[in-house]
Amino acid sequence: MRRARVLGGIVALAAGVAAGLLLGRASVGETTTTETVTEPRTVIETETESASDAAGLPEPVARTHAALLAAAEAGDYEGLRPLLAAGFEYTFGSPVAGGPIAYWRRLESTGARPLQALAAILRLPYTLSRGVYVWPFAYDVPSPDELTGHERGLLETLGGADRLFVPGTGYLGWRAGIEPDGDWVFFVAGD
Repeated sequence: MRRARVLGGIVALAAGVAAGLLLGRASVGETTTTETVTEPRTVIETETESASDAAGLPEPVARTHAALLAAAEAGDYEGLRPLLAAGFEYTFGSPVAGGPIAYWRRLESTGARPLQALAAILRLPYTLSRGVYVWPFAYDVPSPDELTGHERGLLETLGGADRLFVPGTGYLGWRAGIEPDGDWVFFVAGD
């Protein structure tokens, strides 16, 4: 018990001495300053938009684009049916019995992959042509010679620019168009 009192006294004495020293310094004109160093830190937040994002699209077009892409990626022909607008263009020939879905299924039996093509073009940037939002961006490019190296690279997912263009005609690969009101109006290939 005596040791605890002695120890307590020593602690109290040390605290008093420390306080006295601090007060003594302040009384002699010395000041204690704390230096705060602020280092600026820049945080850069970026958002990368893939080509399939609906950046810059009117809301009805963005909704249709998203629904088309989801159905195409899922391989869901029936998911496309409610998106077909009146007068929808799917072939340059005569209409096919059963309509667009029957036509695309028939193409699959020959080795074509319309839903894979639809998903692939919808992941690429679009172009606005005569008021219609069209995928891919190459739709209104008259010649592969007018493509940048980057654009040629983008078209590699569709088989390459040289295969998709016909001299004097322009881009003839798969393409899809959506009106500003969200109506899906065409998905065709060829001329």
